[in-house]
Parts: sequence; C-alpha cells; structure tokens
Amino acid sequence: MTSSSRMRSEASAVLRLHSLGDVVLCQPAASLLAKAGEVRFLVSDAYIPLVERFGPGVVPVGIPERGTVSAIRRALGSFRPVRTVDLQGSITTMLGTWPGRVSRFRMDRRHRKRVMRGEGAMPLRYGQFCRTAGFAVSPPPVLERRSGPAGTFSVGLVCGGRWRLKSIPEAVVSELARLFYDLDGARVTLIGGPEDAGAVERAAAGACRSGIGRFCGEGGVAGLLDVLERQHLVVSPDSGPAHAARALGVPTLVVFTSTSTRLGFWSSEGTAGPFAPCSPCHRHGGIRCPRGNEECRTSILPLEVYRAARALVEP
Repeated sequence: MTSSSRMRSEASAVLRLHSLGDVVLCQPAASLLAKAGEVRFLVSDAYIPLVERFGPGVVPVGIPERGTVSAIRRALGSFRPVRTVDLQGSITTMLGTWPGRVSRFRMDRRHRKRVMRGEGAMPLRYGQFCRTAGFAVSPPPVLERRSGPAGTFSVGLVCGGRWRLKSIPEAVVSELARLFYDLDGARVTLIGGPEDAGAVERAAAGACRSGIGRFCGEGGVAGLLDVLERQHLVVSPDSGPAHAARALGVPTLVVFTSTSTRLGFWSSEGTAGPFAPCSPCHRHGGIRCPRGNEECRTSILPLEVYRAARALVEP
C-alpha cells in the first residue's frame, strides 16, 4: 500500500454545509477528530475560507449549492472515509451519505419546543457536535488568526442580517458608533453582507460622524474574517459574524433581541439581553414581531450596550 493510499483510507469525513455560525461551531469536533488523522470537511463552497482556519489536519472539500446530493456522494467516493460524521443532519446530507454508516447529529425538536415555551435551555451546540463525533470534552470554537488590529482602538459594529428581528436597530448602531467615536476616539467599522448595504449606509449616515468605515461583504467570507480579526472589539447581534469574531479571539459582545442564549448557541458570558420577557420567540430570529411591538429591540439602551462592550476590553 502506498503512502498516498494510506492517507486516503485513514481520512475521516465531516459534513456541515452551512451556515456561517453553525460551521464555526463545528470546529471543535473537527479539530478533535483531526488528532487521530486527516479530516475532510465537506462544506458549501462559500465557507471554504472559514474551514481553512480550523487548524492542522482539517481540509475543506467544497460542495456546490446545486447538485448537492450527487456532489456529496462524489466527494465521499473520492477518498472512502473510515468514518463519516454528519453535523448537518438534513435530508440532503442523509441522501448524500446513504447507505454508509454515519454518526449523525439529530436535533431534539421536542426539547426546542419546550425551550421556546420558556422551559429550560438547549445544550450548547458545539458540545452536541463534539458528542456526535464521539467526544465527551467540548472546547469552544477556535479559528486561526492571521492578523490583528493596528494601534488605534478599532471597533466593529455588525449591522443588518437575514432575520430582521434579530438585528440591532439601525438607530442603536448609529448611537453606538457615536459613543465609541466620541468617548474613545475609536476607528469604527460597520459590518454587514452585500444584502445589508442599505442598513449599513443608513446607520453610518445616522451616526453623523466622518470616517465611519463600511464593510458589505467584499471578498466573501475571507474578507469578513479579515475585517473581524483587525478589530479590538466587536458588537454584534446573535449572528454568524459574532461566532466568527469570538472564535478568532476578538472580544465580542453579543446583543440578543428575539433570540436567547437558552437556544444553545451561546453561553451567557459576553452577552447583553434579551430585553423582553417574550424572547426567544423564533428559533432563527424571525421577521415580524408576534406581539406587534418589537419590545426586544425598542428596549435596547445604547449607553448600556456601550458600557457592557467596553467592559470586555477594559483592564
């Protein structure tokens, strides 16, 4: 047997196609598996730059958005993994891995429904991923950091997002930008994706300060990681960029509105909110307030958020 064929036969496969935050939360499981041999991590093409920072022994394998099932089957067939761990647990990944033996993450939906009714909390998701992979330990996610901030105190404020109720209101982002600019002389960057360009511009205009930086997804995930790791501090809603920033080692305040730490994606450290007793009201964040008043967003006091964020970096 050649050395190349041994490498092929000893590799494990991990599947998590999307989304940004969930892929970040897979890092501990992939890293632990990589201690025993190479891990091929099957992920949507857009997130390859993220998996490239998972650490030694973890190799990303890109899966296109179209023809996903056949692409998964081709990828797995190309190296015949000794073990397959499916951390997506979707119909797509089930079909793509059939009929092989697979360790598969399964969401306890009954438990989640109880949590949504205000009963208890979900276990931490990255811990669940580690247990699916066969590990009792569950260290938090860590991404390789390739650069750092410059001398000027730099603050990234994440603006917008797919789920509107989960976002920080633009007026709050504007006020936070003013506070960091006026009180700390900070270099402030508003961070969003391509679809958040309007929200970023409105928040920047509302800040009424010159020199506010803007990032709207230029360079994809690689560009986002580069911007995040250049900050001294990040303030973000419950979002993928927040998970990435925290895993990069950047002090990050996560501001909760319509979601909650009880959903299992975060521990309680370094968080603010939720600011309404009805949270969480939607497992993803939601678009419309069930009560019609958006109390979880309108109750945010920018000065309190500023102080909570500033406390993360004060000596």
